[in-house]
Amino acid sequence: MKKTYAKLMTAVMAAASILPAVPTAADETAESTLNVAVGAQFTTFDPALNTETANNYVLNHLYAGMFRKDADGKVHNELCESYEVSDDGLTYTFHISPDAKWSDGQQVTANDFVYSYLRALSYGADNAWAINDFVNFIEGAEEYSTAAQEEGESFDCTTADHSLVGIEAADDQTLVLKLKTPCAYLTGLMCANAWLPVREDFAVQHDSLWAFEGDYPTTGPYTLTECNETEKAVVDKNENYLNADDVTMDEITFLCMADKDAQALAYQTGEIDVALGISTDTALNYEGTDELWMVPKSSNYYLAINSAETGPEWAKNVDVRRALALAIDKESLVDVLGGDSFYPVLNGFVPEGVAGDTDTFRAEGDADGYTLTYDPDQAKELLAGAGYDESNPLHITYKYSNNGIHGDVATMLQQMWEAVGVEVDFECVESGVYYDQLDQGDFEICRYGYSAEDSPIQFLEMWTTGMQVVPAVNDEKFDQMIEDARQISDRSEYMKALHEAEDYLVEENVYVIPLFNFNDPALVQTYVEGQTMNGIYPYFAYTTVTE
Repeated sequence: MKKTYAKLMTAVMAAASILPAVPTAADETAESTLNVAVGAQFTTFDPALNTETANNYVLNHLYAGMFRKDADGKVHNELCESYEVSDDGLTYTFHISPDAKWSDGQQVTANDFVYSYLRALSYGADNAWAINDFVNFIEGAEEYSTAAQEEGESFDCTTADHSLVGIEAADDQTLVLKLKTPCAYLTGLMCANAWLPVREDFAVQHDSLWAFEGDYPTTGPYTLTECNETEKAVVDKNENYLNADDVTMDEITFLCMADKDAQALAYQTGEIDVALGISTDTALNYEGTDELWMVPKSSNYYLAINSAETGPEWAKNVDVRRALALAIDKESLVDVLGGDSFYPVLNGFVPEGVAGDTDTFRAEGDADGYTLTYDPDQAKELLAGAGYDESNPLHITYKYSNNGIHGDVATMLQQMWEAVGVEVDFECVESGVYYDQLDQGDFEICRYGYSAEDSPIQFLEMWTTGMQVVPAVNDEKFDQMIEDARQISDRSEYMKALHEAEDYLVEENVYVIPLFNFNDPALVQTYVEGQTMNGIYPYFAYTTVTE
């Protein structure tokens, strides 16, 4: 659906055979709408809990935080009118814009942020990843979060003492954050979900079901008016948004369409205006046209191996993990998927698009070369040395979710591993529960992906023990390497330490096996203009429909 109109206006326009291109101030009955298909169902719209891409497509349209990123990843003030940083880099003072309002017209205050941050810290173990930046940098946040988890659901962040936590409302419009260690990219981190404000009178503690119910106040360009997490989410323009005058799209419907072929067909028939979950084959059919949108993304696609307590015995042997990596022909893998223009081979863990010291972090790491290049003969030797051969083959279970390219990747990996004598079973899981199972350590080896853009440490720290709900990688030395890197103020030395940590994670211990940079090809109808990026996610608030 490209346009919807009030009944009277529809009749008038039909009679006159005139259709306006976009709504105007003189014609307030016209409403511009957009249908956007995503490749998975929604799992939560609670900013304190979410870590999944499909949810972010909607969340980025519902909420505004202190800062927002543009298409180049640059940080711009949003609800924050101005801020100051102390000389030692440990105290940030943020001044909230007097024009910042909730969608119901209520003023946004510093206390809204205090509640939101304390709520996030006291949610529970389920959001350990989401609040990692708080725990790493905010004074007293780790201790507060630990105490909240120990007490459980009876913990009340509105009454519990947080005097030792570096989160304070100096007055209604002034938020003060005190850090335990300097963070030069703090404003970039504050664009993430857990830093977004939610209202105390709607966003209850220890629960996220309210976030699917809709009709609650938001701070961004839209409010959620309709939601069925397995089917669709509808958002309508928030007239009280700080920059509402710039918002051109009145309503956006995000449709859950996990079947890529069905999504492509819906696009062809005009049922949807934007397809964010298409197959590589579909993308290749549109290559060279104005309809193909290669959504820029700093994202990796890799295999995670559960080498910790909940993992299988074979996964605890580094030679076996190395053998599985050496058996993978990454070049052939990406060729089958559609070529390196869509999925460039990735040998390190941090993908392209993340800055390093003097170049991108990936370019700096690649310059040193890699030892885990395709070598099936060496893979067989390592397996034999570990006691696995034709009479006693290694048996593994590969887990993946049932959306996207993951099934194709699984089939190719199975063929490559079986070529070196490994027997492979599949475990295909619904995308909506996939990451929950991974968080609980319920896998042997699985596919994984992650996107970030502020610092390489955001990728690496996800495999520290404290970042995982149930650790699949449990290595005290790696934990310490990341913690030591955080304390380094010199940029060159900081990046050097992170390169060493990446080598330890990938090359030395093979806890993870990088496969390729995961780009997102999308389709956009030619009558849709103005789509852009909010950091690493597509953004349609300033989109127009030209027919």
